[in-house]
Amino acid sequence: MTTVVLGSKTGIFRLNKTTWRCMTELESDVLIEVEDFSFFLHKFPLINASPVLQKIISKFSSDEDRDCAFALDDIPGGVHSFELIAKFCYGEKIELTTSNVVPLICAANYFDMNEDYLKGNLIFQTETFFSNEVLSNWKECIVALLSCEHVLHYAEELDIASSCLNSLSSKVADGKASYLRNEISWNGIACMKETKNLSGSGLDWWHDDICSLNLYFFKRFIEVLNAKGHDPVDISNAVIYYARNHRSKENPNSTGNWSVDERILLEEIVELLPVQNGATSIKVLLSMLSASIMLNTNETCIETLEKRVGSQLHEATVEGLLVLNSRGADKAVYNVDCVERLIKQFMEQNLHINEITCNSPNEERLMEADSLQRGRIGAVAKLVDKYLAKVAQDENLMLQQFLALGSAIPTSARPSNDDLYHAISTYLEYHPQLSDEQKEKLCQLIDVQRLSRDLCRDVAQNENLPIRVIVKALFCEMLDLKRTLASSGDDNTGTDVGNATENSDNLADEKDVVVAPSSGLQKEHKNSEAKKTKTSLGEKVMCRFLMTRNIWSVRKVKALLAQTRH
Repeated sequence: MTTVVLGSKTGIFRLNKTTWRCMTELESDVLIEVEDFSFFLHKFPLINASPVLQKIISKFSSDEDRDCAFALDDIPGGVHSFELIAKFCYGEKIELTTSNVVPLICAANYFDMNEDYLKGNLIFQTETFFSNEVLSNWKECIVALLSCEHVLHYAEELDIASSCLNSLSSKVADGKASYLRNEISWNGIACMKETKNLSGSGLDWWHDDICSLNLYFFKRFIEVLNAKGHDPVDISNAVIYYARNHRSKENPNSTGNWSVDERILLEEIVELLPVQNGATSIKVLLSMLSASIMLNTNETCIETLEKRVGSQLHEATVEGLLVLNSRGADKAVYNVDCVERLIKQFMEQNLHINEITCNSPNEERLMEADSLQRGRIGAVAKLVDKYLAKVAQDENLMLQQFLALGSAIPTSARPSNDDLYHAISTYLEYHPQLSDEQKEKLCQLIDVQRLSRDLCRDVAQNENLPIRVIVKALFCEMLDLKRTLASSGDDNTGTDVGNATENSDNLADEKDVVVAPSSGLQKEHKNSEAKKTKTSLGEKVMCRFLMTRNIWSVRKVKALLAQTRH
């Protein structure tokens, strides 16, 4: 630590418990009380260095009694600063250090010990040391800024704190970037993230040192970095690193009463995060959002985090969304309402993205689907469907919540409905109490034409699904079969299948379900077996298709037909 010695005399002052005495030939003629200490001094050295002390001494002196006594309150730095000032007035050696220079600058200004009143006065001496030795050194500047906490009002008024913050921010901006992987944890969730540190003499550069600041000065420091246009990613990493090192290590007790200090810290930290998209990783934002819910932070904090997460939702994972939970009586419950708000935030912030439809010829459809999968909306659609598949196992998940999540993404954003089908199938399995009407409402989310062929077969054999969905799946599979036969070059069978399914495209919009074509196919198959003609490729495929249909499916179709006719 850098030091400078002022004065040359020694042995003038002596301390006896709480009493300071000046050991000179002259008797003391002024008694000054500072806190619990008494200073027996002489008027002339004090008057010679400080116009403020001159006025006070004159005020308490009288012609009858040459001695005077008074108390000094609110001296910056308290008794320690006044001790150094008294010694400076007598020319006794004092040591300026990084730790005491800030309170001493404030005290010197408090007593107006300026250069005009006395050449080489204390203000000049301390400010010179501060400018030349403290501000030029990173570590010294940190220590000086920490000492500002005890004389904050004066340090702010004299721009001492601002000088330290500006010096520190300049050194950060001039530093050389390197990277470390640090574990960032919120609410017990560990998030590994590359954290940028500025490497000078080692890997632990400015992040560790800045963590020694209190929250007030840390906020001021981040504000200065932002004002200077510092890298937002670097700022975000510093904020998270600070939060990680300052958050309470205590866990919530059984009643759910969390640390007030931790809640306040989180609310402040969220305000400090850079607003630039991508500056903070989605994993960290989600863990902070989870903590804010558990800590019951203010609405502004939660809304800010939801907006931030919503803007980056395409980068999220299912595991990340699952950390959002509401604490129940004995276990955590998935917070699907929060996820729904995140989706709405995402959609509102991505209204500029044109809606893509998949009702185009095959080649164009595939190209658009491929592009969509790589796009933001496509990524979020897939994320939501996989999330639904996870939370569908929750027996407490209400149908309305499931429907709200499933319909939050436009139909055009799903080139494939496979993941959505798995989610619905799981929900039906874990919620057997649903009525037929509720099942119908749930299955309206599915576009059967956007299911893969394998899943169409699964739908046709899924007894939990409404009959109408099964029928749609059957006809979609027949349409796929038609395309397969046509591409194989078997024109005759392809034509037969085409005739059998000529009205299937309108099935989803009609109430009457036609099953005669399927019966006709079975009859045609039997006739072909009776004639024992040479089996074509198309006939083999058709035979295989018909053999996979369950009898119960046909019966259900017939029952549906009877219901619609009545």
